[in-house]
Amino acid sequence: MTAQSTEDDGPLIPMPPLTEASLRVAVNHLSLPNGVQFEVEMRTAWETAIQTSSLAPMHAFLRKWGVWVAINRYPARAARLHECERIFAESEDRAQRKAATAEIGAMLRQAEREIKE
Repeated sequence: MTAQSTEDDGPLIPMPPLTEASLRVAVNHLSLPNGVQFEVEMRTAWETAIQTSSLAPMHAFLRKWGVWVAINRYPARAARLHECERIFAESEDRAQRKAATAEIGAMLRQAEREIKE
């Protein structure tokens, strides 16, 4: 890939299936530091799944990282999310914080729709 896209131009990568292997490739392509966090959380989810005899921890892990990929494959969307998080954390203006929260919610809902497509 030679140039980064903006959300209007399309994603940097296609949305991968919600499998450990596919998400690992996508996360590492988008951010190597987050790839390390992916591995740590994957091991934790796997250990919890074994200890509880439940696949729920793995499903939650895959969903979380699917949403992360859905957001971060669009550089403009990821930047806006970080800006909204900054506004929420730093602003003392209640209206600004409320607007930032609403925008974050909308981005997360869009990402959820993308992982289900």
